[in-house]
Amino acid sequence: MPIPQTVVPEPARDQTASRQPHAAQSGQPTAVRALTIQPPWSDLIAFENEAIAKRIENRSWTRTWRGTLLIHGGLTLDQMALALPAVRAALPDDYQPVQGFVVAIADLTGIHPDDGECTPWSERGCFHWELTSVQRIQPVKARGMQGLWTPKQPLLDQIVTANPAFAMRLAA
Repeated sequence: MPIPQTVVPEPARDQTASRQPHAAQSGQPTAVRALTIQPPWSDLIAFENEAIAKRIENRSWTRTWRGTLLIHGGLTLDQMALALPAVRAALPDDYQPVQGFVVAIADLTGIHPDDGECTPWSERGCFHWELTSVQRIQPVKARGMQGLWTPKQPLLDQIVTANPAFAMRLAA
């Protein structure tokens, strides 16, 4: 069933943060954003093999914000997705979902309305969020949220501690 294309107004804080990044202090907002996605979709985004990796996230809403995006694997496993032939073909036989952890860092470089099937992972009737420079990270436990959310500096610090190579990418 197609998802209707409705545009949800974007909170002003997202627009301001993307234009005026500032040095983050403990508990303060950061220029980085995060998106909680149900596994296996979050794990498919974290794949490094570009031939099978999911580089489009399908959403019923859009935002003007662009920048560094943390991919958080939600606690709820999308059981229906596991039955899809494309998902079964991409996942290893011993697949174990990563739930409740940040699993990757990406750049959200664009969002466009459905223009046909721009990738094999695109859904009709959705906004297609374009993910580039996706890198899998050592997973870091985090509590997810609905919508595009702002991670606090302590979470970014935990990610850098577990993944020192990403310190520059996550600098505010």
